[in-house]
Amino acid sequence: MSRKKIGRGKSPASNKFQKAIPEPNRQGQNWFFLLFILLATIFGYASSLKNDWTNWDDEGYVLNNDLVKSVNLKAIFSSFVMGNYHPFTVVTQAAVYHFFDDRASAFHTISLVLHLANSLLLYYTILLLTKKKIASFFCSLLFGIHPQHVESVAWISAQKDLLYTGFYFAAIIFYFHWKQQTHLTVKVDVKPLRAWPWYLCSLFSFIISGLCKAQAVTLPVILLLIDFYLEKEKTNQHFKPSFLNPKIYVNKLPFFIFSIIIGTIAIVAQKESASIQEIQDHSFIIQMFFAAFAFVSYVIKLFLPINLSAYYPYAEKISGAYPFYIYTAPIIVLIIGFLIFRLRKNQPALFFGALFFTVNIFLVLQLLPVGGAVMADRYTYLSSAGIFFLIGIFLSDVWERKIPGLTKYRSPLLAASVVWILFLLIQTPARTSVWRNSGVLWTDVIKKYPRVPLAQNNLGSYYQKKEQLELAKQHFDAAITLQPDFVNALINRCDYFRIQNKIDSAIIDGNRAVRLEPDNPDARQNRGIAFSIAGKSDSAMMDFKFVISRQPGNARVFNNLGNLYSIKEQYDSALVYYNAALKADPSFLDVLNNRGKCYVFLGNYQQALSDLTRAILINPDNANNYYFRMQAFERLGRKSEALDDANKAMSLGMNIPESIVQPLN
Repeated sequence: MSRKKIGRGKSPASNKFQKAIPEPNRQGQNWFFLLFILLATIFGYASSLKNDWTNWDDEGYVLNNDLVKSVNLKAIFSSFVMGNYHPFTVVTQAAVYHFFDDRASAFHTISLVLHLANSLLLYYTILLLTKKKIASFFCSLLFGIHPQHVESVAWISAQKDLLYTGFYFAAIIFYFHWKQQTHLTVKVDVKPLRAWPWYLCSLFSFIISGLCKAQAVTLPVILLLIDFYLEKEKTNQHFKPSFLNPKIYVNKLPFFIFSIIIGTIAIVAQKESASIQEIQDHSFIIQMFFAAFAFVSYVIKLFLPINLSAYYPYAEKISGAYPFYIYTAPIIVLIIGFLIFRLRKNQPALFFGALFFTVNIFLVLQLLPVGGAVMADRYTYLSSAGIFFLIGIFLSDVWERKIPGLTKYRSPLLAASVVWILFLLIQTPARTSVWRNSGVLWTDVIKKYPRVPLAQNNLGSYYQKKEQLELAKQHFDAAITLQPDFVNALINRCDYFRIQNKIDSAIIDGNRAVRLEPDNPDARQNRGIAFSIAGKSDSAMMDFKFVISRQPGNARVFNNLGNLYSIKEQYDSALVYYNAALKADPSFLDVLNNRGKCYVFLGNYQQALSDLTRAILINPDNANNYYFRMQAFERLGRKSEALDDANKAMSLGMNIPESIVQPLN
């Protein structure tokens, strides 16, 4: 009986399906690559786990953000935070805060875990796109260890970059699987999953990504680029995107609709917070020059990440003109664009990687200026994957000797690549240490760019909290000299003058800050404190009540109002505001001192004992608390306990007349 010889030709599955799925062989190599990427990335960023909070937006985004502390989903999804709409990021941070309170190490750990996950997701994404393990390895490794990503990983306020990028990659992966299923035209032994769940997972991941950060709006364009790139790979023809084919846009329509929605919300949020602003003396043409400069700088720093900074200021005019590199940047961009366009047919990977980078960096090139910086390292977190993609493809081809003209240079090229990667791996921990705390961070910025008012002011704030007041004032003065209308610096210096009991100077700075920004609650609050010390109670009350109208949960201002009414001996009114302070923030226990004294004056000695005893437990070195509790004990006839408090108050430096102490014996 004759037996048919089994052919060694093509399998029943189509070529299209074979190309869509990476070959399962050599899975051990995948695990080795993934483990290497994880270990290298952990080595680069492990020191970030010891970093503290910074005074650059961390307070606004997390520490003083009531949305993070309350976990009110309705409020979170209906609110802007510092000019941004990123509710899913707020939900994530609220969950971390719920379990770990304000421990910086917990937030930094989450950031590192997210970055590791993103590196692995990128590996799988590139593997799906190219079926090349070497290219996927180099691309993902560079993404994981690159020092320009330190800002996104080591700065807690930048967690939205990590979150949106992860869901962005997930959306691409699900989209790949959807395309695999929809292009499966032959029967196989195992029935494939229906296509639509993959599509819905992709769309859902994109929506979550957009709710983490609006910069995710570029995904529909990237999906189109992926379609064009895969079409070239499938037909093995030149890279000829069929932009006029309407079919390729139909399945992207829901993605584009959500992009428009989330993009519109983002612009509204930025405008409401006055984040979108015109840079003084910058016409739109000049802004385009700066955008080109930022584009070129981003590319250069991805290859040579030196002189990195948390803040890159706009170049200043010298003798009426900007430095020459600002004017030459557009020419460089045009040359790069022309070369990439010419190579699009023979080098589709170069074309795809360059477009991925350009599309994702375009929205943050400050054509609509947001803030006072010309560029920021965190803006390259996702977009850099495009540059790393083409580097990975190049190194993969060199490794596999697919570039005939470079075959004889294979060893030197690979050796140079290893040296470059080691350089990146050394730079990353060094850069991570710069984010250790606000003092180190802003000192680094000032060392590179001493004429940055924000850096001077924030370093001054750091020294002020460390009670190094003269150093703080030096930096506040420098900030105001560089930018006389810098409201935050005026507010901080106002507080410095108050602490130094230079009340007239404090009021002058407070007045200047309020004139510049009449609706600024911080300016009103600090000026109100200065007014109250100066004995201008009515003016102070006006400022404090204005703050309450804008910040009804501001416990400190309720407490200040209570103090003003106590000074006026209107103790019933004072009690109302002290109670409001504790209701607004039950953890603000400083108010117990003041409410306890108020109860003494009102004759409610039992309540006074309760408040003052709790206050003493919190701060056992406050002599005033013992003195007023002494009075409550004495009124209740508990003279021995009153005497103990009197002695304790005197041991802490309070001078109590003998006429008060003697009757207690």
